[in-house]
Amino acid sequence: MKVLTLLILFSLSFSLTLEEARRLALKNHVERIKSELDLRKLDQKIREVRAGIFPSVSFSARFTRWDPNYISAFVPENKYFLTLSLNQTVFDRVVWSALKVAKRSRELQRLVLEEVKNRISAEVEKAFWAVLLRREILREKRESLRYWEDYFRIVEEKFRQGIVPRYEFLRARAQLRQARADLIRAESEYKTALNNLKVLTGILEDVDPEGEFAKTDLEVKDPFSLIGNSPTLKVLRKTLQVRREEVEVRRAEYFPKITFFFNYNFENIIDFEAGRLKEDTRQGYNFGLRLDLLVFDGFRRKARVIQGRLEALKVKEEIEFTERKLRNDVDSLIAQIRSAEEEIEARRDTLKASEESLRFATERYKEGVGTQVELLEARRNYERAKLSYLESIYVYNSLVADLKAVLGLYSLAEDGSRVRPEDLDHEGPLL
Repeated sequence: MKVLTLLILFSLSFSLTLEEARRLALKNHVERIKSELDLRKLDQKIREVRAGIFPSVSFSARFTRWDPNYISAFVPENKYFLTLSLNQTVFDRVVWSALKVAKRSRELQRLVLEEVKNRISAEVEKAFWAVLLRREILREKRESLRYWEDYFRIVEEKFRQGIVPRYEFLRARAQLRQARADLIRAESEYKTALNNLKVLTGILEDVDPEGEFAKTDLEVKDPFSLIGNSPTLKVLRKTLQVRREEVEVRRAEYFPKITFFFNYNFENIIDFEAGRLKEDTRQGYNFGLRLDLLVFDGFRRKARVIQGRLEALKVKEEIEFTERKLRNDVDSLIAQIRSAEEEIEARRDTLKASEESLRFATERYKEGVGTQVELLEARRNYERAKLSYLESIYVYNSLVADLKAVLGLYSLAEDGSRVRPEDLDHEGPLL
């Protein structure tokens, strides 16, 4: 039954849009799942730290069997001692500071999860465009194979009639076989790209990516104003807060700790009553306050405070470095996107010119005016122009995805309250 289910599962195929691919990736990607589990782990960490605020109740029992030749007459041979204890922290600044750190750590992990989702969104978008690119290349290779098959039939017929020499026939046959090899390689590359997308989205079934392979447009009027939305920068800023709170935990160790305690004891004893020894029981309670203050620990606390401050300083320096780096990255990406946009236009014109050149060379060859070399060169130029044009579109879309990831636009899209319509518009070109 399981085998039949798997066969049915793998035989099914469904269409997959870019948005659906992103949704599945955010649901199934292992990095997202691990970050989500880390977030849940920190929820339990908060509960663990918060436990220091509540009272603790413990019960202990001890039984001792004594050798009669070893003990005195005032100790029972079977000695038992029961204790019920309650301890309640009245004042402990370390607990409250640690609780604050735990809450900040949870906020940090939530931002880490947002960063992971943002990165996954960029990866799956680039993988999706890679699949569409390979699909377009595969279509072109199939069209090329049909072209060379028709061309070979023409040359073969002319060769049989003695119109063309043998070397032209052999060259045409070699070109046909090369076209078949190119098609097989294109099929392999398409399969590889598709499997990569399936890994990112967690899909086992066969999928058929749905969408047009075309240049995406993204308008950001002031990209540098959105650098603050970078998930990486948000994580670092929250990390700085956590490091500073950790310093406060170390500083809190300088304060005293006050604890209320209550004990209720029950034990058996040997008592002297009416002129003879008699085993009896005794029970009662005691309570009070305990003050703990560490006066001197060899400067250990001071060293810990300094270490914490240095860790915070490291994060602060990293924030400043990251801000500068992000600004340079955004500037570079914008320049590359503009260059890629111009490259698309140039390669589109080259493609149109090569199409016209191929049509002219084909007609000349059919009429017996053109040469085989002229035709082969025209066809190769057309294929190179077509593949270059497709590659330029992929490069442009990948750069746009990288820019969206750097600016955290994927995260903004999930929380519309942080998006201003005048700052982000998916309809026009990048300015």
